[in-house]
Amino acid sequence: MSLYEMHYVLNASEKSRVKEQQATIQKALQELSIKSKLEQQHEHEKLLSRQHVRAASTKHSTVNFDLWLHSTNYTVVTNECRPYSPYCSGDTASSDAVSTCTTRSNRQRTPSMVSASSSYMSENTASSCYDRDDDSCYSTPAYKLSERDIYGFKRPTQWVKASKLIEFEQRYKLIQKKQAKSWSKLLANNNQQWPDLCPQLSRYVRKGIPHPMRAKVWMHYSGASKKLRENPGRYSLFLEIVDGDDAYNEYADAINKDLHRTFPDNSKFACDVQHPDGSTTVEPHSNEKIQQLRRVLLAFSVYSPNIGYCQSLNFLAGFLLLVLSEEETFWMLVTIVHDIFPINMFDTTMEGANTEQTVLMMMVYEKMPGVWAKIGNKRCFWECEQNEELPPITLMTSHWFLTLFINILPVETVLRIWDCFFVGEGCKVLYKAALTILKLNEQRIRDAEDSVDTFQLLQNMPKRLIDCDQFLKLSDEDIESKRTLFKNRKIQRKLDHSRN
Repeated sequence: MSLYEMHYVLNASEKSRVKEQQATIQKALQELSIKSKLEQQHEHEKLLSRQHVRAASTKHSTVNFDLWLHSTNYTVVTNECRPYSPYCSGDTASSDAVSTCTTRSNRQRTPSMVSASSSYMSENTASSCYDRDDDSCYSTPAYKLSERDIYGFKRPTQWVKASKLIEFEQRYKLIQKKQAKSWSKLLANNNQQWPDLCPQLSRYVRKGIPHPMRAKVWMHYSGASKKLRENPGRYSLFLEIVDGDDAYNEYADAINKDLHRTFPDNSKFACDVQHPDGSTTVEPHSNEKIQQLRRVLLAFSVYSPNIGYCQSLNFLAGFLLLVLSEEETFWMLVTIVHDIFPINMFDTTMEGANTEQTVLMMMVYEKMPGVWAKIGNKRCFWECEQNEELPPITLMTSHWFLTLFINILPVETVLRIWDCFFVGEGCKVLYKAALTILKLNEQRIRDAEDSVDTFQLLQNMPKRLIDCDQFLKLSDEDIESKRTLFKNRKIQRKLDHSRN
């Protein structure tokens, strides 16, 4: 036999062997598929036969957890809430095989594994049914969202669907439990003392400060508590100066006019009084929280006569009063204006606010050229800076900074920003928040027809950012170097003008 004939025979033999292997594998797969379908049908028949088991059992009988896990109600919940799978039909009238496959998968897991591998809603459903003593069984279909949050603000249902608000609140309650455990452990490891600023503490703050601890954490790390301790009775002295003598204070009229305008929809600042004749009047003196706000603002105007009072201070003080006491609010307001913010942010010159907006616009120019092309009126950033003509959008972003995003973002997102603002990050977090808002709306801004559409977009879209855990993700920036750069450039321009 020639070499050619030998190669031909061997090649034919190899092809025959491969075909036999393929036939064997195909047959095995067919048998496995038939077996699987039979098992699924058997399991489905068992499930149907067990649906009405223990229907007439007494209410004091022991619960069979395995039966509960396979009950019709729980199967429906898991089918509706499980993560999307390309192998499962989205139709509610799904095939028996799909339903049975889901049931068999869950039957072999422990309850915790079911929670960990299911979607968010099914996780909460399973865990809430375990903890019968926990009155926060909020993942049930009967769960209703309260009209207001714990701070007295109305839910943003005009911006976010109620189902999304419920979903976030469910998840956030679990997050808050983890926060409380983490911070308790942090204090226990530090002999119940507040630890020094460090990367670990920054990570804890980024994940949120538990509400019961928030007041003390803010006061301690901002330095306001030190001011309070070192100035006993000084706040009371300021109140004696301004008490009952509005004519003494040139800012009293402006402060009084803004009292009922601060948080008109907040239940804790409500001052609408109904009269027997059916009429309603606004009477700020009827609400103690508003009177606290008035005293804080008047006292601050005495403490800082070069600033006195400007709009936005009322929002800062009012929001602080939802977390802190009256005297704590005063010293925290002093700390914000004089220690954390750069100088000249709130005085009549507003030079500090202008510098901050110049830094922000430069970062937009560097990071989001598409956004800058839309807001920059076809001019280079350096041309705008040289002529001291920043884009009109800075009228809005400046308000973001001066109010620390109050009434701009949802309450929990604002609180997360304030956590970082008071504990270590200062104004850096304001840049991160502003850039995040612009980045999330980058394409919409680029598609906007004119500046009016851009203003409306940036006024409405931030109100939808309810997920405070996912909001702050941008890395730190060298804010101070840019701030110094533009301060020096302004000084140099003033010198050049004076020489000319």
